[in-house]
Amino acid sequence: MILSRSSYFSLFTLFLLFIVPTPQHADNHFNWQTLESGMLKVHWYEGDANFGQAAMEAAQAGLESIGRYLPSRLEQTAEIFIYASTADLQSELGPGIENWIAGHADPAQGVVRVVVEPGSEQGIVMEQRIRHELMHVMLYRQVGAGYQTIPAWLREGMAILAEVYPNADYDSALADATQNNRLIPLKDLCISFPSDTGQAFLAYAEARSFTDYLHDTYGSTGLLNLAASYADGVDCERGPERVFGVSLAGLESQWRSSALGQNTTLVSLQNILPYLVLLCLVLIIPLVGVVSTLRRKGTRNEPGIRSKR
Repeated sequence: MILSRSSYFSLFTLFLLFIVPTPQHADNHFNWQTLESGMLKVHWYEGDANFGQAAMEAAQAGLESIGRYLPSRLEQTAEIFIYASTADLQSELGPGIENWIAGHADPAQGVVRVVVEPGSEQGIVMEQRIRHELMHVMLYRQVGAGYQTIPAWLREGMAILAEVYPNADYDSALADATQNNRLIPLKDLCISFPSDTGQAFLAYAEARSFTDYLHDTYGSTGLLNLAASYADGVDCERGPERVFGVSLAGLESQWRSSALGQNTTLVSLQNILPYLVLLCLVLIIPLVGVVSTLRRKGTRNEPGIRSKR
């Protein structure tokens, strides 16, 4: 009997499923299926063999995309676990995880966990989330344990750059925050992102835009040098000064003006206006008292006016 190419693939996949043991980093509550290609392993428990193959192709394409920013050749295994729901992923990650999280990476272990529900949108979701989390793994392997000291805005910004289809609502969120002067200062996004869903979304939008601006300005080498500088332990606000000769605040001002079209001078004035008003009140009230006192003294000393005895 002559088998078609797709039939050969199906049989090969079934063979892999029987010979590959339960993955080491897997949640044993699920009946995992596994597909391997070189140093990549994909695990899933909902969807057929084509679903697993689509995930593998998304991961392979993701490595090519990541290669635009840093070396992406896999020399150690990377494992991708695909969950069918956010609830399933959160049950694996444990308590304390924000309810909006749909992906997580353990870069030191080379493990990626993402939520992808089988269906018509699975391809787009795979190309977003698998690539995003793989970038975390590859960045860690590039800079080492110092990865943890890289600011959150740079880690997440680089991960979003690896996505094929970044969230279309990022631009509108940025435009609204810019117009209403509600952008989150980058220095506040050094350690982590807000837990509030709306603020977290804005933080991701800012991280993507700012990191993209840095890439356009300084190239992939500049981004990688910045990440390496942070991995060496340089302070969040001093990292760009060491690599680019410009402070984080200075770069942020340039980004807001160039990429977002914000009048940073006007914003600065708006930000300090309450302090200027307070300063005026502090200075004017005593001054009014002094002037009033001087006027009363001047009136008593005018000719023709005598004090009553």
